[in-house]
Amino acid sequence: MGLKKTQDPSKFEVPENNYRLDRRADDVEPQDDMMKNSDSSHSGGGGGMTADISDYNGGHNGALANNATSSSSSSSISSIPPTLLLATLYASISGLLFGYQMGITGGALHSLISSMGLTSSQAESVSSFFFIGLMVASPFGGYACDRLGRRSSILYTDGVFTLASLVLFFAQNYNSILAGRFIAGCASGVSLIAAVSYISELASAEHHHAHRGALVSTVEASVSLGFLVSYLAAYGMTVYLDYEEGWRLLFGAGTFFLALVQWIGMSKMPESPEWLAEKGFHDKAHA
Repeated sequence: MGLKKTQDPSKFEVPENNYRLDRRADDVEPQDDMMKNSDSSHSGGGGGMTADISDYNGGHNGALANNATSSSSSSSISSIPPTLLLATLYASISGLLFGYQMGITGGALHSLISSMGLTSSQAESVSSFFFIGLMVASPFGGYACDRLGRRSSILYTDGVFTLASLVLFFAQNYNSILAGRFIAGCASGVSLIAAVSYISELASAEHHHAHRGALVSTVEASVSLGFLVSYLAAYGMTVYLDYEEGWRLLFGAGTFFLALVQWIGMSKMPESPEWLAEKGFHDKAHA
């Protein structure tokens, strides 16, 4: 009765188990520390390797993107109908004529002054009369396009260019030269407006809105090409022909040739569908 109650032996196993669990936890923690230290010790090299892999992937993806872009652009260009490409090519000659008329003056004035005996002020008037005609006719370019049609306006201005080239080629006096330059300026003022409207509306009708800006920009690019053609023509005339009245060929023959090429090409092209629909020719517009 005075004896103490014997404790259950199983209760003594609890501290031992706790000890073992703590011991196992202590044994695992150093391993985790070692892994952390190992990761930290290799973080520099691993980061460099990761950066290299990222750079490689970035360059590889960039190359694939460039290839995809080039292939898509080439395929998109090939998807443009041949009729639209030809119409853009022929209509862009309007910009070529404009650039040629502006640039040819510098190459033709030397022979013009020597053959016609012009003064410096008269030579400057030959250059400026083209811009006067351009300024006078440009405000009426939109009206001509609405009244006659985009394609028809280009064809009519080709006839005006032909008239200017004949006047300049057969000019016998100073006033005739001024008249030819003024007529050429009037033709350029209307032709440029008609060409831009024609290409823009034809591209919209063919459902190629994504290419409309690129196609219209060919008119501006052809202006620079016209400068180049005029300089090459003047250089060839000066070096190889050495013709005293070479200005007649530069002003007359060059303008006549470009206008003739555009007239032949544009005569085979369709009229703007938007203009046809506006005038009530719906059957021709959807043809």
